[in-house]
Amino acid sequence: MMLYISALGFSAYNTKEKAEGIVSDIIANPNTRYISNYKSDEIKVEYYKEYGTEFGLIVRGALSQDEELTVYSLIPYAIGSVITDTHEIDVVKGEKTDVYNAFCEESRSGTPVSFFLQNVIDYLEIEDQEDIYIEGVRFVAFSVEGTVILPIDKDETDILLEEEEDVFREELLEKARQGDEEAMQILEEEALESSEILQERLKDEDLLSILEGFFVPLGDSEDIYSFLGTIEEVAETVNKMTEERIYILSIKCMSLYIDVYINAANIIGIPSVGMRFKGTCWVHGLIEFEFNGAYEEE
Repeated sequence: MMLYISALGFSAYNTKEKAEGIVSDIIANPNTRYISNYKSDEIKVEYYKEYGTEFGLIVRGALSQDEELTVYSLIPYAIGSVITDTHEIDVVKGEKTDVYNAFCEESRSGTPVSFFLQNVIDYLEIEDQEDIYIEGVRFVAFSVEGTVILPIDKDETDILLEEEEDVFREELLEKARQGDEEAMQILEEEALESSEILQERLKDEDLLSILEGFFVPLGDSEDIYSFLGTIEEVAETVNKMTEERIYILSIKCMSLYIDVYINAANIIGIPSVGMRFKGTCWVHGLIEFEFNGAYEEE
């Protein structure tokens, strides 16, 4: 997944050899270091280095009993601006030593989300603890290609109807989660009807003119998505080491709010509020636990 560090302005560091220098610098001069030896013979470590406001790179690895460091990965990180309410969260250890994936549903729309867990050491510290409160998840996405496209034409009546439908659907979802069979049946019928309408309209219309947004996992990677959403905020920043320009797009996609980071060189069009963004991205999530993490400030 080293490809995705280019989203944060590291387009030149596209090989393992080129990345070794930056890994050494992060280990020697981190802004923050996280440590945990919970349930393990080795000490898990994370080194965080900021390259802009609330974004940077993480080096993940482990220390042996002889304090020899094994580096597992170099990954991008950013802090999402919105805490999303979710219905339950399941965390699963991936095949790789340092990878944990999480699964949840966005509470309002029921949109399922699989994401790469960013704050792994926080999770390991509380894994077996009871009465841990989860405030929500901060979602971010790192994109290596994207396009700005026109919005769907809607008037005030359309917007009001959508808002009413969203409220009604949210109420149905809550009832269904509590075991209401009638609510479950209504949701199933609505999903079937929507699918039939979509198939019929696709005979004469383009997909992007029908769907305002979509959020679809790609291939075998559970946290890589193709998605389309409406741009609600646009910020531009610079990687303070490489001086490459980065767009930070706050995007609403099916009631899900995600901050998308993309290198300005990799986006087609000029992003602006009200336009839509379509792209492929790696979705990360930072779970907001109510506890004090185990870390050392450098």
